Amino acid sequence: MKNTVKRTLALLMAASMALAVSACGSSDTANDTASNDTAASGAETSDLGPVLTRIKETGKMVVATASGYMPYEFIDISSTDQKVIGIDMALGDKIAEKLSEKLGVDVEKEVEDTTFTANLAAVAADQVDIMLAGMSPTEERKQNMDFSDVYLQAEQRLMVRAEDADKYKELSDFDGKTIAVQKNTTQETNAKEVLTNSSITSLEKIPLAVLELTTGKADGVVIESTVAQPYLIANPDLVLCDAQLPDDRRYKDTAVAVPKGNEDFLEIINETIQECKDAGLIDQWIEEYSQICAEQNAS
Repeated sequence: MKNTVKRTLALLMAASMALAVSACGSSDTANDTASNDTAASGAETSDLGPVLTRIKETGKMVVATASGYMPYEFIDISSTDQKVIGIDMALGDKIAEKLSEKLGVDVEKEVEDTTFTANLAAVAADQVDIMLAGMSPTEERKQNMDFSDVYLQAEQRLMVRAEDADKYKELSDFDGKTIAVQKNTTQETNAKEVLTNSSITSLEKIPLAVLELTTGKADGVVIESTVAQPYLIANPDLVLCDAQLPDDRRYKDTAVAVPKGNEDFLEIINETIQECKDAGLIDQWIEEYSQICAEQNAS
């Protein structure tokens, strides 16, 4: 009887130990699995560049722009919230959609509307995620920021009052004249380096430069053809003159800027740009927003 009791107790103790070991093993396995899941999630985040990491964490893509550069970006005066719309903002919406798909989170476009000069400083200092402002990817700017593929190319022209159009057949006809431009743009650079015998007035926004022209304070405005269209549609007193900039300065490429060191973000942007081009959306947006701008200017 005693031997039977001893054997029973021994079996119970062995069973208890087996259960304890089994429980420890299950716990270790569970912990290992959880640890692996966490590591996998962390690796996914750590693989992202600084801007994509920020966008994924906040669910926002902060866009620097400068309204007043129609039809790229301008205030929709018909909207209650006076939102910024235009070619660049439509492209920004598409980029936000692509980010939502790639990052697995809903990404909202948040617009910071300041001046072009402030935009340049913000993207160079990594204070915004992206700059959409009808900007040309010049070699000087590439030192402080990175650029996407070109999504739009426009011609650089000189806009004058229609009554004066016959006066300006050559660039030399602007000698001694006043030319208005937007500050810190390729148009300003071209005016200063090509129209060396003209007086250059640099202003923060294109509407101010056009106002200088319409009020007689300037004789011409260096402007890209895409931006000129809404003004020409709305104001028959303005035209593009025959004088042409040199061939190496005649065309302006437009691209998206991001803070340096974000190649993964640029890859997503370039993919979006190509899809928009393939679908004919860029041309569609140019026509659509030029017409809206013209209607706003005429009202």
